[in-house]
Amino acid sequence: MKTRVLLVMLPQRRTSLVRILEQNGMEVVAAGDFLEAQEKLEVADSYDLVFVDADLPGGSWKMLLQDILDSRCPCEIIVCSRIADEHLWAEVLQCGAYDLVGEPYDERQVADVAHNALHSRHLQRFARVATQPAPDRMAS
Repeated sequence: MKTRVLLVMLPQRRTSLVRILEQNGMEVVAAGDFLEAQEKLEVADSYDLVFVDADLPGGSWKMLLQDILDSRCPCEIIVCSRIADEHLWAEVLQCGAYDLVGEPYDERQVADVAHNALHSRHLQRFARVATQPAPDRMAS
């Protein structure tokens, strides 16, 4: 099953990122602004990763991140920015996103961040399952 990625970014800025993600075997669904992203996210568990522009029209990446965290959607969020400095990177991590990638996009870095985020997501799911109590087989 292909990895599904929601890419929330203006059309004129997403071409290179779409190419990189698709070349790495991912199915990319695009949204151009905050409201369109919210609509696409209404389908629970439909995306494995969300790449969101730090300069998101109609809302902020923080608002979208909070919506995703509140929904308990099991996807990782990666913020994209033209200015990827240490301050923004720290803010992204503190808010609960997985990572920050900066423009111009380096194909290897984007692929590594995406694959590591997916690995992290799978480990989190495994940890949740492993810590759930086993069903009581003695109860009738």
